[in-house]
Amino acid sequence: MTVILQKKQELSTSVIERIRVYAIQYGPKEYSWSAWMPEMTNTDTLVRLETKDGQTGIGAVSSCSERDADLSIAYNMKPLLRGLLGKDGLQVEKNWQWMAQRRPYVHNSAIAALDIAMWDLLAKQNDLPLSSLLGRKRDVLQAYASIPVLENPTANVEFIHQLAQAGFAVFKFHNACVPDPDIKLIKTIAREFQKQQFGFMFDAECGYDLPGALQVAEHMQGTGFIWLEAPFPDRHYSDYRALRQSTELQILPAGLSVVEPEELAVMLPTGCWSTARVDLAMSGGITPILKITNITTALGLGLELVAWGSPISTAATLQVSLGTGCGEYFEIAVPQQDFLIPSSQPLQVNPSGKVSSISKTGLGVDLDWQELEQTEPPLFDIW
Repeated sequence: MTVILQKKQELSTSVIERIRVYAIQYGPKEYSWSAWMPEMTNTDTLVRLETKDGQTGIGAVSSCSERDADLSIAYNMKPLLRGLLGKDGLQVEKNWQWMAQRRPYVHNSAIAALDIAMWDLLAKQNDLPLSSLLGRKRDVLQAYASIPVLENPTANVEFIHQLAQAGFAVFKFHNACVPDPDIKLIKTIAREFQKQQFGFMFDAECGYDLPGALQVAEHMQGTGFIWLEAPFPDRHYSDYRALRQSTELQILPAGLSVVEPEELAVMLPTGCWSTARVDLAMSGGITPILKITNITTALGLGLELVAWGSPISTAATLQVSLGTGCGEYFEIAVPQQDFLIPSSQPLQVNPSGKVSSISKTGLGVDLDWQELEQTEPPLFDIW
């Protein structure tokens, strides 16, 4: 933020007087991301802050669970809610520190939804899109379609053709997370689209050992694949280093476990990953992500942000990516129509395969609360 905005924040107050929390299950179909993962149900945990001066802040995080909606984030958040009533919602860093002191019993995802809502509130108070409040380093990002596990390689090829008609030019695959069938898919994709200017990524969901990862990376090189994601669990640092030394392919982590600024500051200089990758919700919100962007910038490393979920739960990720300039890509879960909560709209991908900046204030999110609450009443309403 600029010095002028910081001074304006110091002079302004916006006292939180009401907090509503929603747990919204969405999508007519369940999807999986690996051979051993069951088909999962998606949930957005949505926070709506209201202040005494009539402002509203919105924050949301996405999660998935087996069979039923995930209520764990909402219930984990509940002990924070009454303590936030009466606090100045514009004092984002101070409020984040207060919430973080309740860890580990309060989890980062619960903190993140509230933190995002306060950043939304702060940007609206300054009459700016959040990306502009954060410095607006980019106007567009290259979108990539994040494809769930499909029946076979042919189904992936057919789906790519459909997605390309919608503007996508970069695609990420999930499959068996076993080398032989994954290589079969990789070879099929490379053969079918060798004449197209498409980019591809593969997510192994931490399923390989080092020999298997080396085998897969060898088949990916020189075939239009940009990166191999999550070949191992994030903390298998020695395997990551060995793989990076053996391939020119970019190697990224899953970004779901090594997420704290303090830990990243220690391990990123060791060269485990080509580019850092973290999930905004798992890190605890926008406040810690800004610290992580400072770390990666100082090290000269890229930072890609996880953005699986609905357009509501990924709105903060888009705004942070555009505002700070971190990352070259923006993840969009597909089929998009299966990742919409009531009254939300899919992100628009332009003909060059990019998502654009949002001119509306805050997160740029518009929700019809009356329509939403007809089917999804708040789980908690604290005032």
